[in-house]
Amino acid sequence: MTPFHTLIGRRVRVISGDITYRGILIEVSEESVEMQGETQWITIPVENINSITEEK
Repeated sequence: MTPFHTLIGRRVRVISGDITYRGILIEVSEESVEMQGETQWITIPVENINSITEEK
């Protein structure tokens, strides 16, 4: 598994429940993940995240 902090600044796919988010990973904290989506900022609580992977 890739440490999440190494994905900061890269294009990622975040799966949270039944929803898949795509965007640039900006910040990972103990409470939330911050992403820049195509049209908006996205904040996802850490406890809702199933996976974070780099988009190739």
